[in-house]
Amino acid sequence: MKIVSIIGTRPNFTKEYAINSVCRKKGVKEILIHTGQHYDYEMSQVFFKELDLPRPDYINEIIKGPQGYETGTMLAFIEQVLMREKPDATIVYGDVNSTVAGALASVKLDIPVAHIEAGLRSPDYYNPEEVNRRVADACAELLFPHIQEAYDSLMREGYDPERVFLFGDIVKDSLMKIVAERNIKVHKGDYALCTIHRAENTDSLERMTNIVTALKKSGRKIKFPLHPRTRDKLKNYEIYDELVQSDNIDIMPPQGFLEFVKLMAGCGMFITDSGSARREGYILGKPVIVPINLVWVQEMVDCGWCRIVDNNPEELAESIRSFTPPEDNRPEIFGDGKAAEKIIDKIIERFG
Repeated sequence: MKIVSIIGTRPNFTKEYAINSVCRKKGVKEILIHTGQHYDYEMSQVFFKELDLPRPDYINEIIKGPQGYETGTMLAFIEQVLMREKPDATIVYGDVNSTVAGALASVKLDIPVAHIEAGLRSPDYYNPEEVNRRVADACAELLFPHIQEAYDSLMREGYDPERVFLFGDIVKDSLMKIVAERNIKVHKGDYALCTIHRAENTDSLERMTNIVTALKKSGRKIKFPLHPRTRDKLKNYEIYDELVQSDNIDIMPPQGFLEFVKLMAGCGMFITDSGSARREGYILGKPVIVPINLVWVQEMVDCGWCRIVDNNPEELAESIRSFTPPEDNRPEIFGDGKAAEKIIDKIIERFG
């Protein structure tokens, strides 16, 4: 059996790690397309090297432009590869532009699509990721929601139950496999780890000023790996120096994947606006603070391990100082760590 997997962003690389491991084990031929959405291959080599992923079979040299232009060029590139390779199925991940480009290119060539992380819904219907998710779900022959909440959304929307399978979250598969194989110690350190990269935050002077103010006021020791785009925005807003000069904040360069996992494993709290990274924090048993009103996994909030603080520096600073989740209530929201194997088995059963 031959499948095509489409990746282009950091979360895709880590999810692909779980799928690629299972494909090798089961003798499935996997063709890997790198769309170049967030990283060109040269920039993303560290992920492939650290995760022992094969070099992509096809690499798109994307020319940056408006989202519609970038998505269109990715779609055209993927279509050419699919016409050449003629796979039995295509796997797309999550909700990025690469996802919707791969789903549309495949369905227009009558190639079945398997959408991993299907069904996740946000109240903001016109959020770019929300649009991508809904389009990819509509294209998919097999839908693999990663949490009960996403499965329930698909059922409410009328998707055929014979096409929807809740096997768990491959983020957990990848993360636990890496922690075990690399002997990474999970413990509660004395620092909070912070990552900020979403455009809704970084494109707003007010929001970034409030976040920086809160980080400083918290007084807590904070390690802050700074994405280049976030750094440039902070400099443009003239608040970068203020952040660097803070006694409690350690500004760090962007981290390789393994180094970042080690930082997560050793932190006492995780502050992030990332959708995937907040799940990684929860899986590792870290209290998670999200400085933007985007929930996605409501159960993380309901069980008391994730707090949403939207554009309120005083509340954010206080949460960083004092947020403590209930140690006796951290449910296994993301499955048993065997989602990737179940997903590939289902794809083989349906399309092999």
